[in-house]
Amino acid sequence: MKLEPNRDETPRITLRGLVLGLLTIAATFYFYIGKIQGTGMLGHAVSSQLPVVVYVPFVLWLFLNVVAKQLCPRLALRRGELLTIFGMLWVVGTIPGYGWMGYWVLTLAAPAFYDSAENQWTEILFDFLPWHVFPDPSARVIDTFWLGLPEGAPVPWDGWIGATGQWLSVSVAMVGFGLCMVVLLQRQWEAGEKLTFPLAQLPLDLTAGFDGPHRMPAIFHSRLFWIGFAAVFLPVLYNIASYFMAGLPRIGIYWDLYNIRLGEGFPTLHFRIMPLVVAVTYLCPLDILASMFLFHLLAILKGAAMTRIGFTVGTAGEPLHWNEILHLESYGALIFIGLWTIWLARGHLRAVWRQVRSGSGRRAEVSRYRWALSGLAISGGYVLIWMVAIGMSLKAALLIFSIAVLTYLVVVKLIAATGCAYLLTDPGHIKGITFVDELLGTALLSPRSYVGFRLFSSTTFFGNLRIPAWPSLPHLLRIFSMKRQPGWITTLVLAAFPVGFLVAAGATLEIAYTEQALVFFSDSVGPGYSETARNLNNPQTSDLGRWLVFLAGAAESAVLALLRARFHWFPLHPLGVAFQYTIVGIVFWFSLFLVWAVKVSLLRYGGKAAYLAGKPFFYGLAVGYVSGIILSVGVDFIWFPDAGHNVHSWFVEIKSLI
Repeated sequence: MKLEPNRDETPRITLRGLVLGLLTIAATFYFYIGKIQGTGMLGHAVSSQLPVVVYVPFVLWLFLNVVAKQLCPRLALRRGELLTIFGMLWVVGTIPGYGWMGYWVLTLAAPAFYDSAENQWTEILFDFLPWHVFPDPSARVIDTFWLGLPEGAPVPWDGWIGATGQWLSVSVAMVGFGLCMVVLLQRQWEAGEKLTFPLAQLPLDLTAGFDGPHRMPAIFHSRLFWIGFAAVFLPVLYNIASYFMAGLPRIGIYWDLYNIRLGEGFPTLHFRIMPLVVAVTYLCPLDILASMFLFHLLAILKGAAMTRIGFTVGTAGEPLHWNEILHLESYGALIFIGLWTIWLARGHLRAVWRQVRSGSGRRAEVSRYRWALSGLAISGGYVLIWMVAIGMSLKAALLIFSIAVLTYLVVVKLIAATGCAYLLTDPGHIKGITFVDELLGTALLSPRSYVGFRLFSSTTFFGNLRIPAWPSLPHLLRIFSMKRQPGWITTLVLAAFPVGFLVAAGATLEIAYTEQALVFFSDSVGPGYSETARNLNNPQTSDLGRWLVFLAGAAESAVLALLRARFHWFPLHPLGVAFQYTIVGIVFWFSLFLVWAVKVSLLRYGGKAAYLAGKPFFYGLAVGYVSGIILSVGVDFIWFPDAGHNVHSWFVEIKSLI
């Protein structure tokens, strides 16, 4: 069975695929936000860099296409069209719900409603807030958002048009910046660093064979695929039966989080087997797999030791405790990996610059790089102008934008290397809050610049921990080849994103006004303005202890990177330090360990042939898991519309630890 197609057989993007992709985005988002979100049917459909809200419609299309092949082959989609739908969904997959849009509307609607004499936002913040990027603060727009519309009153869309246009424009600029940057680096990542792109390989393998004479993908002919499928799908079927029989015990092996308490005040060791994580990280290199779970276990030991001896870092007033120390150490590692990434690509980037300046080389390649550099300058310039417009000084905007881009770049590259879509940093790392608040000190920024910075670094601007669009981009270039169809790929990305943003925004606003945001979004109304006001009243200065922890993390990663460069056999990767105590370690270290153990055994006793033969089983786990979600949501939608059963979660109860 052929699971790895010839790279010359590049899937083709078509107009039909683009249209179906846009329709799928609109239908998925409207259905999820309007009918599923908040019901409990699908707890956390937007909880990773490649969320379940992308997998579900893709798997539905996969099975629908098998049926179309059987009944009416003329209507069946080609492989490239299926992959186009998958790619477009991924570009916008982190937007709906609490991936981004839920936080976006709440943060923008909060100041005019939650201001009070107690929090003193009027006195401290309001003079510095850039009101031109907020919705109309009138009671007609804001009070009805939180309290609900009077019966028969229309949604005040006009109050949100200006804000929506501004945030959409700067978000499209961020998408364009990411696409141009990936175009410049893709060859280095593919040929120079040999990244494996597991999240691209999965949809490629699942659709291989659709364009041939067969009526289903090649992998569907594998017995191991269906064994893996049944290993997950059958427990879901059993659990669905328990929905109707209250006394029937539920199977929780793939859904429950198991804990080992290490002692009072000590870190807790969590165990979970997540089929999607297991399936895709099977394609991850062994050294990276080992690093992800080994460094988490080491972090547990470090946390236990610091708790036992009462070790803290920083001033006596606000010292850092063990988990905060680990996060700051990881931040140092993260920033180093970003700088190391650029250093590794220095030769490639010099060659690109020579091509752009001289015009030497293949004409299409030179043109592509020239467009990418021009797009990088235009989109980056637009984002910087927008940052200055919301109150930041140009110097602060340049620094913070550079730090955010560096962090995004690390996450995007490491997802391409590992296939682990749960690579989520500490919340403060992703857009520079840690860098400013913990390292530089807030006293260095003027009040207006600091308020603008906190708005930029909030969940309002371009997502939260789940980065919109960027993680998908290197995978799209891997699937479709920028060399062969640059215009189609650019169209795919720049068509999908605005549609996804606008549909998600419209559906979220509609349900907020009709269902009352205070009720529907009752679990997430803390936008962070109080923290901003508190920091303005109590500006912080730089702290040597924090810098030492940060530099220690950078030094650890530097040593690991140098050892890997010097000794090809060295088994540990710097990303282990960068993500040692984040969601991927806390929740999924055991899943990663299982994959590593299986993969080591197969390679040792059966070689590469055994490893390749095992791929269908792991793909079956992924498809079985997503199929189970689809069936459970369908059953809930028909029989339990007001009290759904959660079949996918990332366990919010431990978010306070990360």
